[in-house]
Amino acid sequence: FDVPLRREEVIKQLRTLAGSFAGRPQRVRVLVSQTGNVRCEAAALVQPAEMSPIRVGLARKPVDASDPFLFHKTTFRTIYDAARAARPDCDDVLLWNEDGEVTEATIANVVLMRDGELVTPPLASGLLAGTLRAELLAQGVIREATVRVDDLEPDQRVWLVNSVRGWRDARLVHPLPG
Repeated sequence: FDVPLRREEVIKQLRTLAGSFAGRPQRVRVLVSQTGNVRCEAAALVQPAEMSPIRVGLARKPVDASDPFLFHKTTFRTIYDAARAARPDCDDVLLWNEDGEVTEATIANVVLMRDGELVTPPLASGLLAGTLRAELLAQGVIREATVRVDDLEPDQRVWLVNSVRGWRDARLVHPLPG
């Protein structure tokens, strides 16, 4: 998107914001406008009282793997919001592309157990390169592999991973779209 970013301004705002945390865990968001203006926000990080598995189902329709908004963390979340709204029976939704490949969930990357290995879809399938995902790949904890919608099993081990919430156990609800 070629947005100008003044690193020093981001660091200054983050340091100021961190002074108000008082040792409590926070979810921090750095917003950068098209013109490069920076705004930092924080909200208390609330973990759910019950850590039961997240119910995930497949999105009703595919995403376009070439959509640039899938590869960048932005406030434009129309794709994600529409996918979640279409599956009120689920806590989150697994997105998939026009080639029938699983991409990501609406707020996390996906990790699946397949043949005794932990795998995550490749970036070419159309997904955000999350920071926890990148760290797990670098450490060799997970590896990239194409995950086809047709290959999903109802009892498949699935996790949603992101840097804010960590690893969250998930269970498939209706593995087939529709």
